[in-house]
Amino acid sequence: MINQDLLITFIAILAGLGLTDLIHSFHRLLRKRHTISWHWLPLAHTFMSFQAMIIIWYNIQAELNSPLIATSLGFFIWLVPIILILLVMLTVLPDREPDDGFNLLEWYFGQRKYYFTLLTLFVFSYTLNRFIMYEHKYAWMLPLILSVFYIILIFTKKYWVHVVFTIFLLAFFVLNYFLQGIGYV
Repeated sequence: MINQDLLITFIAILAGLGLTDLIHSFHRLLRKRHTISWHWLPLAHTFMSFQAMIIIWYNIQAELNSPLIATSLGFFIWLVPIILILLVMLTVLPDREPDDGFNLLEWYFGQRKYYFTLLTLFVFSYTLNRFIMYEHKYAWMLPLILSVFYIILIFTKKYWVHVVFTIFLLAFFVLNYFLQGIGYV
């Protein structure tokens, strides 16, 4: 049997790396707030990336109780979505901003293909993870709904589509909290 404390420590390190980078990137933006053209879209996705890591963290115990986690394949299936959400968190905000001004919305659209591709891969791997390790719950397939929206956002640069889908995705996160509260996911 695999040592669950080691796995929890391992995910804590990965989660800490992602959260630290996310907070540090946001801090850099706040320090240059007067030279940045702000927009809510990238900030909403920052919030959702942060929340996705929190959701994974709170769902970890059921996955750690799965006998599959003790196998190398089970460990790999468990690890892939964690690494992908870490990459998402590293991608959602810019690493550096120029000193002479920065448009956050332009940056968001410039990064959308990479960002939403990572999110799509994350959703597929997380769904597979939930199906294999946590299959007794009925809503394991719920995250797959997100992949449809992420794939569309990869290929469109239409502002209104990003606005509507981001609002829907924020509603999805609220729904997820509700479903967790009643023990459905």
